[in-house]
Amino acid sequence: MLLQFPTLNFGLILKDFVNKEPQTKCTSNNLRVYETGDGSISLVNTDLREVFHNSNGARKEAIEKFINPSEINLFKEQKEISVLDLCVGMGYNSACLVDAILKTQLSLDWWGLEQDKRPLQIALSSAKFRSTWKNKTLNFLECINEKNQWESNLGKGKMLWGDARLEITKIPKETKYDLIFHDAFSPQKSPELWSEEFLQKLSKKLSNGGKLITYSRAAAIRASLRRSGLTLQSLLTTKSSENNWSNGTVAIKSPNPHNKSTNTLLWSPLSQMEEDHLMTVAAIPYRDPTGNSSSFEIIERRNCEQKKSNLSNTNSWKKRWIRTKY
Repeated sequence: MLLQFPTLNFGLILKDFVNKEPQTKCTSNNLRVYETGDGSISLVNTDLREVFHNSNGARKEAIEKFINPSEINLFKEQKEISVLDLCVGMGYNSACLVDAILKTQLSLDWWGLEQDKRPLQIALSSAKFRSTWKNKTLNFLECINEKNQWESNLGKGKMLWGDARLEITKIPKETKYDLIFHDAFSPQKSPELWSEEFLQKLSKKLSNGGKLITYSRAAAIRASLRRSGLTLQSLLTTKSSENNWSNGTVAIKSPNPHNKSTNTLLWSPLSQMEEDHLMTVAAIPYRDPTGNSSSFEIIERRNCEQKKSNLSNTNSWKKRWIRTKY
């Protein structure tokens, strides 16, 4: 089986986004706004050299990678759905969630974790961004931005600002989530939010049958989630993600037999190619045993472990399974 391996040159992406006017504009030091393919705006962090969303569409990505896999319709017999949004950013994932909740009789119990207030503030200062949301959804975003909490006839929510590793300890132990959206910057940029220890904490916050949903298909992340006792599923690609072999990961805690998926086109068990990926050095986890290591320390710790490992390297895995395209 041969698949195309897409290469993302973030230098070129940044050059394209930062140098184009008026599509991009400087906002707050290292953040720049640009318009994505579906007309929604997004941001690029020029320090981290990472974009917040796929250039095909910020809102489109939120729906395809987080809302659709959530399968809100499966919760129709519940009175309430509980959701944790890790790295709220510009608010797209949760705003799309609220839009979806508006079509149901569900009540939403929402929690958010985010360190940087600027992305949401920038989004809400944009007339283009504001014009795309329903009034109740916009009210939700304004409340979590201005008051750090939200309450309406749709439900209630609480926003926790700061280092997620510390802020998550402020969530009551008995609080469990039906859905956890993990949308941090990539593991190489924000390894502290992808460490084995932090992912274990998130896994323990899932209710029975709960899903942790992330865009990441990294072997290290999947291996950590599996060791946390979760069942892994690979998000299937869409038309907007050509040449991809996975759109992300859905990790499920003790799948609930009463909540069976109504759409088998959303995901599938890991392929043999993906399973083999978990047997390479790429699957060595990010470790943060103290819960306060710096990004540099976590990366260096993993690099040292990889150098000492007897696992096969990623290049040999690529040669077996993927036709690399440069």
